[in-house]
Amino acid sequence: MTFFIFGEHLIVVPLSASISKATGLPLVKAGLLVAIYPLAAAVSAFFSAPFSDRLGRKTMIIVLSLGFSASTLGFATANSVSTILFFRVLCGICGGPVFASVLAFIGDKFKGKERVRAITALMLTFSTASILAVPMGSWIGDTFGWRMPFYLISGIVLICSILITRMTAISTGAETGKIMHQYLELIQLFQLAKVRKVFILQFFMIIGLFGFVPNVSVWLNLNYGFDATQIGLCYMQGGIGGFIGNNIAGFFLQRGYKDSLIITGSMIMGCFLVMATLELLPAIYVGIFFGGLMFGGSIRMPALQVILTELIPINLRGRFMSMSMIVSNVTMGLGGIWGIQVLTVKAGRLEGMPIVGLIGGLSLLFVPYLVYLVRKELDKAEQVF
Repeated sequence: MTFFIFGEHLIVVPLSASISKATGLPLVKAGLLVAIYPLAAAVSAFFSAPFSDRLGRKTMIIVLSLGFSASTLGFATANSVSTILFFRVLCGICGGPVFASVLAFIGDKFKGKERVRAITALMLTFSTASILAVPMGSWIGDTFGWRMPFYLISGIVLICSILITRMTAISTGAETGKIMHQYLELIQLFQLAKVRKVFILQFFMIIGLFGFVPNVSVWLNLNYGFDATQIGLCYMQGGIGGFIGNNIAGFFLQRGYKDSLIITGSMIMGCFLVMATLELLPAIYVGIFFGGLMFGGSIRMPALQVILTELIPINLRGRFMSMSMIVSNVTMGLGGIWGIQVLTVKAGRLEGMPIVGLIGGLSLLFVPYLVYLVRKELDKAEQVF
């Protein structure tokens, strides 16, 4: 299910130019189709956060995925700017918090090296979606129209939702109590210095990259002449890089490396981000940059997720993972919004991407120092919530 939820969000990127032309959304604003999803997911994660602990992960996953299936179907049938953006928001509301509940479930069910293996396997779905779902969805969109991939995903997620009813539920110990008190506990998580510093680290790991990601489709379409299928192939090459990086991360995580993986992955990603936006290589080699970007990203993200799942006990883990999802989704949305501000279309080209790449690269330079601050905080006597 996470494969198809990731795939749906990623497929929007290569198809955003086609969707914009079909619905009347200006091309320079096509990044909104990607940026508003995480913003909606952040709002949803806040309001749904206590229910992950209160109702249990299984119930939350089923309810959210059913809503995601319905909203994806609505997105596929939309015909105007207002309706396409409305259903994109609904997709974010339902689909965004699913991953937080899945991660919380992994944290509940597994310990130690088993947890590392489970998180690494789960994070692999993102790379796999890039390798398989994006090029296949792009080809289907080019061949049968941009709506068809979303019809298919809506149906498949519905089937997955039914199959998940067989999953064994795990008690969180937070099934009872006043709902307002559980919301208050969610807010009080920020009183922990280790939580604040991890979230600041998470912010700087994401903000620069997502000035770039929402605008990839229009950039490749206008500056390189790529169609959706070619853009999907770039994502496939990126997914291969991500697959390799994910397996490397799993190997070193089993041996206790976390901080160095976050730093190394961020530096690799920053270098490839700057080089890609400078358009140093001809079109045939553009996929190399995607491979490098996702290679770096897949090295660092499993390490961050392992740290997050270990940070907070089970009775608060659902709310904490939702809070992490809020931070990451707000950051992704803000990244898409700030990126749009420096971009313009002139003479049939998208101008401003080198600035986006430079700002993104500079933001990633803060990561090593922030990792040091987080490790310093975690090495102190453990704080009790």
